[in-house]
Amino acid sequence: MACLGHAQNSPVENPELTAYTWTIDDAGWGDSVLVESLKRTTAFFDSRGLSSTVFAVPKPWGETMSAEWKEALIAARDARHDIQPLGLTHSDCYEFGPPAWPATDILPTLQSEFDERRGQLMPRYTVGKLRERIEEVKEIFLADYGVEPTVFRAPCGAISKPMFSALRETGISYHSGVFISGSGYGHAVDNGGDISQQWVDNVPYRPFRWYAGTVEVPILNEYTWHESGQRSQEFVGLARQDLDRISQHSPVVVIMMHTHGIADDFEHAFRVIDAVAEHVGRKPGASFATLGELAASGALDEAATVEGPDILEV
Repeated sequence: MACLGHAQNSPVENPELTAYTWTIDDAGWGDSVLVESLKRTTAFFDSRGLSSTVFAVPKPWGETMSAEWKEALIAARDARHDIQPLGLTHSDCYEFGPPAWPATDILPTLQSEFDERRGQLMPRYTVGKLRERIEEVKEIFLADYGVEPTVFRAPCGAISKPMFSALRETGISYHSGVFISGSGYGHAVDNGGDISQQWVDNVPYRPFRWYAGTVEVPILNEYTWHESGQRSQEFVGLARQDLDRISQHSPVVVIMMHTHGIADDFEHAFRVIDAVAEHVGRKPGASFATLGELAASGALDEAATVEGPDILEV
């Protein structure tokens, strides 16, 4: 895409109706503790009349997903939660592109490991090879859940230009993996770290047209990462502050969670969900929806009124 623009983040004077989306990453990937995490979280959403978009790894570590995980995902689907793919295997953090921020802040060794493995990893990033992986994703989703994926998320936010071309060639028009803020991870290395509101300035804060015409739906932030419960009130405050600011910019808001982060402190995770739901409930015209619903309704295309910047090197 030759004419990608610059980030356009001027506040909107009269914000449109805003849809808020909860997403849960790493389903299908991990042990029974994490299966229970997904079950408890979707049940909590159910109790609040909310649905989530669950990003599931179709073939974790290159192996067939366990029956326990499949049952949990089918149950979530039947309870009207949205099931979408998180890569194919998530065997490492480089499946669809080189290491990306904020994952590189959370785990600083990602870049050095990539540099050591560069000769092995770079040949992965061709349209043909990535298309084959995405086609396998779609086959598994149809066979196991009867779901045709419409939204994709690459593990660890690691993406590449060929990935977007491969997505378009396989009929997936939406991706959600670029972060607006990583301050939710500010405590990850040092629990006393700075978690004040800090937003990037190199991508639009609303859905935007990106490589190969794919619509990128950026992630606002994550408030339930490991050990965040030790500063629960601060994270709830950060979430409220972020919500107030993003509502001035975007008609679609994505909040991320991880099964393992939730399991680290269920009480904190559920406190965040309730606090966000209460805060959103005070905003005129605000509602909750899944990414799948927003894709099907055309809302993501309608929201993508700007083009994204050409910031990927690969």
